[in-house]
Amino acid sequence: MSRAKSRQNLEVCGDCGALDATWASVNKGILLCTQCCSIHRSLGRHISQVKSLLKSTWHPNQLNMVCSLNNNGANNIWEHALLENGSKLMKKKPNAKDPLSVKQEYIKAKHLHCAFAFRENYGDGLLSVENELGKQLHASVRTPNLETSFRLLALGADPNYFHDEKGSTPLHVAIKSEQKLQMELLLVYGADPTCPDNKGKTAIDYARSQPNKDLANRLIESQYEVTDTFSYYLSLRKPDHTSVVHFHIPQSGFKSNATSLSKLQKLNNHIFEELAMDVFDEVDRRETEAIWLSCADTTDLNDVPFLPVDNTLSTTRNQGRQKLARFSTPELKSLVYDVLIDTQRRQMIAEKGSMLQLRETSVVDDDPLYDSVASDEDYAMVPEEEKSDLAVSEKHLTSSSSISLDNVSKTNQILEQLTKQLKNSDSTITDLRAEVMKLRQCVKTLQNENFELKSKLSQTKLYSKLNGDSGFDSLEHISENQNSEYESLPNGKVADEVDLHLNRRNQRPSSMYETREGIGKVPYWHAMKNQLKQNEQTRNTTQSLYSSPQDRQTVLQCTEQITRTIQQLCKSIQEPEKEDCVPSAEKVKYSIAKLASHLPKDTEAARVKLMQEVASQLQPECSALQLSEKKGDAKAVECHFSNIRDLAFHLAKFTKDIVTMYSSNQ
Repeated sequence: MSRAKSRQNLEVCGDCGALDATWASVNKGILLCTQCCSIHRSLGRHISQVKSLLKSTWHPNQLNMVCSLNNNGANNIWEHALLENGSKLMKKKPNAKDPLSVKQEYIKAKHLHCAFAFRENYGDGLLSVENELGKQLHASVRTPNLETSFRLLALGADPNYFHDEKGSTPLHVAIKSEQKLQMELLLVYGADPTCPDNKGKTAIDYARSQPNKDLANRLIESQYEVTDTFSYYLSLRKPDHTSVVHFHIPQSGFKSNATSLSKLQKLNNHIFEELAMDVFDEVDRRETEAIWLSCADTTDLNDVPFLPVDNTLSTTRNQGRQKLARFSTPELKSLVYDVLIDTQRRQMIAEKGSMLQLRETSVVDDDPLYDSVASDEDYAMVPEEEKSDLAVSEKHLTSSSSISLDNVSKTNQILEQLTKQLKNSDSTITDLRAEVMKLRQCVKTLQNENFELKSKLSQTKLYSKLNGDSGFDSLEHISENQNSEYESLPNGKVADEVDLHLNRRNQRPSSMYETREGIGKVPYWHAMKNQLKQNEQTRNTTQSLYSSPQDRQTVLQCTEQITRTIQQLCKSIQEPEKEDCVPSAEKVKYSIAKLASHLPKDTEAARVKLMQEVASQLQPECSALQLSEKKGDAKAVECHFSNIRDLAFHLAKFTKDIVTMYSSNQ
């Protein structure tokens, strides 16, 4: 479909009407602006599957399907009640300039609760409604009328509905009719390409029998979508399904964890499939997050730190899904690698089982289908040794069942502990916010005291001039000497380096309001004695405020500077030219060096050393990123981009730990 022909619809947000919509909700059939997309991401992938029109990987048929739905008014299905009741309810729909809170309330009502969606009234029961919708969908997918099928799926039609009279599913009909867009719509809503019809043939079998093999290749890709995503996440490569290679496991860079792999192998197929889907959702969230951060207009919007809650799942599974966000990138890749290996193992076992079933069905009908069952008399004739073996096996089964129950109880205990830790972390965040408010009030008090002391110092200077002082022993002369030291430094020094240099050279004063020059350097100290006596009370109160909080305030300022430099680095590597990434990496390294000079070396030596080692790796990675960008090597650019992002994440994590420690010790 030509983008110029459908520009009016393609570039308008379906929720707020904003222009230049660069995101899409695949299962909702609408385009989204950046702000509305941030709200859709917070709802979860089970509500809205968002993808970037510019930077995500699209199959051409899937992109054409979304564009066709958007251009033919799929949004009217979700806003049916607003259009039907006239202009009164249309006022509920937000505009592009409305605040984010207004848009969030509307989008939750529209997509999460389906408050405005089209609904038909059926007089019969729920089962008859499902049968009626399934039959209508079965008939609709044979035509190119995509909007009708979409409306039926939005009403709740089952994409895997089996028509008793026709003996097939809607996906079988779409493949036989060669309706590519109908097939894509059914796949988005969960159609199973391996479901057989009454003849035992799947949709893939019918697609392979057609001259055009595009439909068959697309169905096979959808069948292995989870494992293909895992392979691409690990090695940026997917298996070649046309060569009957359905799994690609990286041969280097990853090692299987024997402990975790043995635990995975003990899971039954149903629980393992749930785990694989949860890991797939987490990988998709992180990949979408990477694309999200690469967009310049998403920096001020809220991120999605973990998988949103799915109300259709249990509380235990939702907690496990959110716990995946705590995995670092290497830990998650190790888990994905183990899941990929065990998936291939289970697939091979399933294929062997199907081959055995085929062999058993090919046996002559005279042979019995099942082994004979032993009677009680036969069991009485069994030797005592075999009876003891049977008793041992029964004990083993009972012990294994008790072990599984113990594992369940241990899992529940772990979940309870995690819940308590989350509550404690929430209370800690509340306390930290209260401490920040106290610090702000303290800063205001200190600013007022600083203003008062400056006014008193100016009065002292005037008094000394009126009494005939030469000025060499006055505070003005001392401040001029300090300014001259600033000017005599090399041009390459920045303000922070000057402060560090002076702190090391000069004697530490008893109060921040004394000069940084050594006390012995002032030739006439007795001239200031009267002024010091007048300010003794003010200095005592000020010293009590600055003794310990001054060090904490300095550390917090350094951590804030590190955070800003890391944000600048993230923005610079997202720019097309990436020219500022190397200077940004140097600023991050310098900010960490400044923080190291203020931290106690006896307790924080290990942490500071680790942060400096991580920071030293930024500049080589940034230089390599620039070189790869100039050469046009996309894979190398992606690799260096991911490494820089991981290093920045670890530095931000270390900085957050330091901020939490110094804020809680106040």
